[in-house]
Order: sequence, then structure tokens, then C-alpha cells
Amino acid sequence: MTKIQDIDDIRRQVEARRLEEAKNLDDVPKKDDPISARFITDCLNSNELGDGALFTAIHRGEFLFNKSSEEWLQWNGTHWRYDIMGAALAGVEDVVEKYNTEVSALNKKIQEAHQEEDIAKARMYEKRKEVFKKRISRLRTDKGRRNCLKFAHTSKDPLAVIGEEFDAQPMLLPCKNTVIDLTTGSSRKGLPENYLIKACPHEWKGIDEPAPLFQKWIREIFSDDEELVAYIQKLFGYGITGKISEHIFAVFHGQGRNGKGLLVETISYVLGDLVGPVQSEMLLNEGTAKNSSAPSPDIMALRGMRIVFASETDEGKRFSPSRVKWLSGGDTLVGRYPHDRHHTTFDPTHQLFLLTNHKPHAPADDFAFWERIRLIPFNLSFVDRDPVEPNERPVDKTLPDRLKTEASGILAWLVRGCLLWQKEKLIPPAIVTDATKEYRRNEDLIGDFIDQCCVVEKNAEVAASELYTAFDDWFRAHIGNRVPKQKKFGSLIGKRFGREKVSGRYRYYGLKLNPAVVE
Repeated sequence: MTKIQDIDDIRRQVEARRLEEAKNLDDVPKKDDPISARFITDCLNSNELGDGALFTAIHRGEFLFNKSSEEWLQWNGTHWRYDIMGAALAGVEDVVEKYNTEVSALNKKIQEAHQEEDIAKARMYEKRKEVFKKRISRLRTDKGRRNCLKFAHTSKDPLAVIGEEFDAQPMLLPCKNTVIDLTTGSSRKGLPENYLIKACPHEWKGIDEPAPLFQKWIREIFSDDEELVAYIQKLFGYGITGKISEHIFAVFHGQGRNGKGLLVETISYVLGDLVGPVQSEMLLNEGTAKNSSAPSPDIMALRGMRIVFASETDEGKRFSPSRVKWLSGGDTLVGRYPHDRHHTTFDPTHQLFLLTNHKPHAPADDFAFWERIRLIPFNLSFVDRDPVEPNERPVDKTLPDRLKTEASGILAWLVRGCLLWQKEKLIPPAIVTDATKEYRRNEDLIGDFIDQCCVVEKNAEVAASELYTAFDDWFRAHIGNRVPKQKKFGSLIGKRFGREKVSGRYRYYGLKLNPAVVE
């Protein structure tokens, strides 16, 4: 056999061995399965691919890579948390320790070979040990550690998910020490395969954990209206689920210092990153359309949220009914982070709230919009002086901090509310329905104009141009300068009265201008 043939044979043998070892890596041990010396050696011989496979075998169920955000997460026993401190990088040292174990075993074999005076075997073990030591040295460099992690999330059986899997268990609520099953109010073991990220930062102490100060205070801000208090409890209880079945939009309304802000702040403290703010502009008609291809981090921020709230709107603002319906419904949401190349679609999990001193205007004839609205009045005012008005109460500046001490009890109150919602559903009390009806009636600008400036009679009629001129004058005098266009006015008035085109001009039938009001 020639020298070249010898080299070719060696190459074929090496390649066959490499393929066999790579094949062995297909059977990466599962979590808690013993990792054999043979598997460790196969990993060594498979270079960086093997390093990644060994990391996977050691850390499956402990670390996970989110392909969408390109971030590592770490399991904490109840839910996944983003690995801000670089624990996954530090975890590469566990791969080093496995290799070190084999180095120790080889040292023992080398010693035994020398005792047996088997120099060839001792040299073979020495060479293998040097390969392990070189790998260990490489894995203790920045490049080596990062390459190990790269192969761990890009191998055949990677430590990775797309990202769509996260926070898709609406009736599970992870906490600091357990996971609450919201269908029963009982606790259960957290499982990595539930892929929960957003979690309550406080301990679950059981469904009967008391919160006497909180419950006394919430009765006070709603003037001991037990029916309204029960509704609020069920509303937030529904909110802590990720289910979107009610399709409602809760508006907390009242002049400042009435408890609505502290209520939401307290719920936010209890639930942590399950609750978050959104810009009120997301709900309003700002007059300019947003570029559909532009980044939308405001939409992406809703992903996985259970409760979101917007705070304060300036007087005179108008809702965008289409956006409110979209954000309070169950339709798929589409968004994109600034540095993402592609849009992401996801199912909503949030209940939407607005806290405001001024009720935004809305079209009174939009049935689907008003079907969602639940106006919840906050009628008291907490003042830092002696109360003089019937609705005034003295403010307790220590209350926010004292409420925080009852976090576990407030969490139990929320879960009890969730169970009540499942049993009784979310039927608003009269104080909420009446306030909502009054809100809608006050938004009926056409109705107000007709009441103040027109006479409704069966045989009456009026020219469309005259009617709109009168409406324009009335609107500027009583509402503001942003008068609805004639086409919009025509569509609204046409829903209430007949209209015909006579000699090229439209006329309305069934009403006329009131001569006592309109000159």
C-alpha cells in the first residue's frame, strides 16, 4: 500500500468515526438522565457542536433561547425569566466541569498504565487528556462560551422556541412560589413546558389570605355599595385571566384624588409585570393615520399582559371607536418592535382600562362601541384638609404603603373575584349601566341639536343646506370649532329622518327648524 493510500484510509476512518459520533449526539440525554462518559467523549470529538449538545443535556429545562427576541431565559421554578445577568454564559462552566471529570478519570488511567508499565496506553491517555484540556481552555474564552451557547440553540434538538409559545396559558397565574390554577383557585407545580414569563412577584398564601385594610378601603371609595364592590372584584378577577371573552372597556371616571389611581397602582404592585400602562393616544382619534409598516412597540407591549390601563385624557378629546373595539376585542393583534424585520401576530390576553377625569367624546350611534363601554363612577374626593362637601373624605397619605403589606391577601381577593366571575359572569350593576347610558346620551350631539333647534312633526320638512347651516352655528356656539363635515352630519341625521332629492337638492322630512330658536 502506498503512503497516499495510507493517508486516504486514515481520512476515511476519521470521517467514519466523526459521523458515528455526530450520530450519537442525536440522542442527547433528557433532563435528570445520567450523562455517560461515552456521551461526554462523543461531545468532545464533535467539536463546538458537541459542546452545545453537552450544554443542552446539562441545562434542558433550566435555560431556553427565544428565537424571536434572540434572548436567553432562565427557569426559576415557577416561570421563565429573561437572563439579564448572563447566567446561561456562566452555565458553560458546567460543560467545563463535565470535561474536567473526564480529565480526572484519565489521570487515574494514566497512573494505572504507568504502574502496569504500559507506556503506549499511558501515552494514548495523555493525548486524550490534552484534547480535553485544550477544549476546556477554549471554553473559558469569551468566544468559546458564546459559540457553545450558539450551538445549543441551533442544533438538531435545540434549547430554543420560536417565541409564540410564551404566556399562552390564560388560566394559569405564576407567582413567586407557585402557579395558581385560576379555574379552581388552587396551586400547582410550575412546569417549564407551560412557557410562562410574566408573573406576580408576590407569594401565594392561599385563597383565604385576608386583606382587611384593602377591603375596607375599596368599600369606602365606592360608598359601601356592595353590588358595585362585587362587580369591581369580578372585573379585576376576570382581568387576571388571559381570556378575552367579555369584550368590555372599563372607564374609571371621576375628578382627581378619588381613589381610582391608587386602586390601579395597588393592583399593579400586586401583579407586577402582568399589568402595564399604555398611551391614552392609542385609544383616541388623533386625526392622522399611522403608517401600517412602521414599528409598533406600543402594540407589542400588550403581548402577554393581563391588565393594561391608559391614564388621563385632555378635555375635548375624542375616542377612536375602531381602535377601542380592536384593542378591547379578541381579534388578532399585529405589531413590530423597532429592530424586528417582520411583523408579529398574537392573540390578545389583556383587559383594557381607562382612568380619566374627562370623558372623551364618542359617536352616540356606534352600537358596537357602546356595547363595550362600562363607565364606573368614582364620586368621592380625598382631601388633605377638613372635608366640607358631602363627597369629601380625609386623605390618608400612609395608605399606599400600608396597602402594599397586604399584597398576598389582595392577590387572594383577585383570585376569589376570578372564581366569582366564572360562577356569576360579569353583569354590571345599575350604577354602572345608568352612568354609561347617561354618558352615551350626553354624546348624542345630533339629539341635542334636534332638541334645542328643531321641531319634530310628521308633515314638517327642511332643506338639507338650511339644517346643516343651523347645526354649524349651534355646534360652534355650544361645542367647539371642529364641526363635523356636512357629509357626516347628513349620514347621522339620515338615520333618524327621511331624505329625498327634490330639484337637485336634498330635503329632510319629519322635522323643521324651530323659528323661536333659529332665525
